Amino acid sequence: MINLGKSFLCMVIVPVTLALVTSGCATKKFVRSQVHPVDQKVSRLETRTNEQIASLSSKEHSDISRVNERISTTDNRLTQVAEAVQQAQGTASRAMDQAEANSAKVTENSTAVTTLASGVADALNYQMVEKADVTFAFNKATLTPEAKAALDQIASKIQSLPRAVVELVGFTDKIGSKDYNNALSRRRAEAVQRYLVMQKVAPRNIKIVGLGEESAPANLEADLQMVDSNPSARAVNRLARRVHISVFGAADIAKGSAGRSEQ
Repeated sequence: MINLGKSFLCMVIVPVTLALVTSGCATKKFVRSQVHPVDQKVSRLETRTNEQIASLSSKEHSDISRVNERISTTDNRLTQVAEAVQQAQGTASRAMDQAEANSAKVTENSTAVTTLASGVADALNYQMVEKADVTFAFNKATLTPEAKAALDQIASKIQSLPRAVVELVGFTDKIGSKDYNNALSRRRAEAVQRYLVMQKVAPRNIKIVGLGEESAPANLEADLQMVDSNPSARAVNRLARRVHISVFGAADIAKGSAGRSEQ
């Protein structure tokens, strides 16, 4: 009885087990058939995702690199601009200092030019500041003591004038030939010139000319009228034998008049 039961149980259990085993294998195949395509899709999706992530990461790194490069370039440019600004400020400062120095120099030069122009104007605007006459004996070109005394006064006056010019004009009376009198009048002017040079008057400041009897001094008649309203021929000849001295100086020098020596 017991064996019969065991047999029956085996008959029941074995088919069921086979059915279950058979059914389990079929289910696994079915599951695998269903899951495999999904796995493939997931794998492809994962691959694409990883590729996209890698691409995005590469692009991000590239963008960050470019941004960093631009930032570095901008920093360099800012540094260059700052250096240029600093240099420009230094140049501007030096230029301002130079401009101020130039302005001061221009003002100084302008003052100097104004002073020089004023001096040149005075130097060119000469006026007679002194005049005198020295007379000579008949047919002589020798200075008398009186003539030398008068020339001493003239020399002292000339030495006090920084830009004096002395004009010496020799004359004679009408006695003798024209050529002789011209030469004599010049020798008289040269005698006065030599004496003034001995008194330290610069030779370059002395101009001489001998006019002989041709051009009697313009003020001869007035001089004679002061001494004698009806002078004799001898008196006229005595005053005609002379060297007329004119001293010229700048316009800012006061006029004066020296005396006359007479022979």
